[in-house]
Amino acid sequence: MEKKFVGRQPMIQWTGHEPPALLGVAIQLPEQSDEEVAASLAELGELVTTAGGRLVKTLVQKRDRADRQSYLGKGKMSEASALAKAVGAIQIVADDELTGLQIRRMEEGTGLPVIDRTRVILEIFARHATTREGLLQVELAQVQYVLLRLAGGYEGFSRQRGGIGTKGPGETQIETDRRVLRLRARKLLEELEEVVRTRELQRRKRAERFTPLFSLVGYTNAGKSTLLNALSGSQVLTNDGLFTTLDPTTRKVELPGGRPAILSDTVGFIRKLPHGLVKAFRATLESVRQSQVILHVCDVSNPAVREQIAAVEEVLREMDVLSLERLMVFNKIDLTPGQTFEALRHAYPGAIFLSARTGEGLDELKERMAAILARDVEEVELAIPPGEPLLREILAIGRPRDQHWEPSVVRVRVALPRRFLPVVERFRVASPR
Repeated sequence: MEKKFVGRQPMIQWTGHEPPALLGVAIQLPEQSDEEVAASLAELGELVTTAGGRLVKTLVQKRDRADRQSYLGKGKMSEASALAKAVGAIQIVADDELTGLQIRRMEEGTGLPVIDRTRVILEIFARHATTREGLLQVELAQVQYVLLRLAGGYEGFSRQRGGIGTKGPGETQIETDRRVLRLRARKLLEELEEVVRTRELQRRKRAERFTPLFSLVGYTNAGKSTLLNALSGSQVLTNDGLFTTLDPTTRKVELPGGRPAILSDTVGFIRKLPHGLVKAFRATLESVRQSQVILHVCDVSNPAVREQIAAVEEVLREMDVLSLERLMVFNKIDLTPGQTFEALRHAYPGAIFLSARTGEGLDELKERMAAILARDVEEVELAIPPGEPLLREILAIGRPRDQHWEPSVVRVRVALPRRFLPVVERFRVASPR
């Protein structure tokens, strides 16, 4: 139990050289359209592929609600078992988050290992985590996931995780494992808090602490990293896949007029994103809370773009950041030539339409970002001793208009962020009445 979950055997079971075949199952509720369910299952297929498997067939059951004990009804479980055998699927994956009891009952009813959408996402996160912070957050999410499922699906999880202990399944062993997991979760939280504290201390030491922060958020694979590269001229790794960005990345951007800004790229969101993942990745998402403006990046070429926007806004609501200023950025217009996007322009007035790949529309975005920052800048006149350490920082984060260097004083007229003004108050020159 002291070993980390990251690096354990993958939850998608390999039996040969070819990626394993999985059968996807889903519940369609009365308020869901066929198109919504099909889109969600298609996304599940992408997730499974990213995690190293193949979704070879899907099965949908229309119900008023999922069965609390077994997710699918008994008849549908038998149908799933027969269909899996016919298509050569060796595992079943549900397009929802399941309880431990639902997983165990489905395994009993189908005779096959069962995983859920959340477990697939955790597997992808584990594969993509590279920094200490990312590894800690993934393990915390995994520990919390198992904790919630110990009782109902105890036997299944003992097998899937290589055995929690040497004893057979039973209440005493469950209590022991729950205690060990809670201790591990507490330790992980403490380590993550230390990571956050260290990062904040480092940030406070840098001039960037008063530089405006823009955070890129959006649905996974919306092109946030590509946009970060296009705006900053950096070479952050980009891939056409889900959750390719896991660890936060920040870059400095120079906006029109020479005003600097910090741009932060974060993990992408997805529909049915588990609440536990949002909590576990609090440290990574901290930059969103600290940002002055959120740039919500959307894939305009995706037919489900409105549903993706709603999914992202739901996560932002859970993070309690909907009150922050947001700018909608519709990316990938190069993939939809000839379209004018009138409906989206009407629904989201003031939105920017661009292609991070070709550069079309980037200048408009930069101008808009600069205009937003201009609202929070004030020009002041300062008289500072030449040896004052703060002078370098003032020149770094501000836009000097005039500088006069004298033996005992440097007189400078500079545009500074309003939140920085209290720091330089003692050097301000009173304006003539």
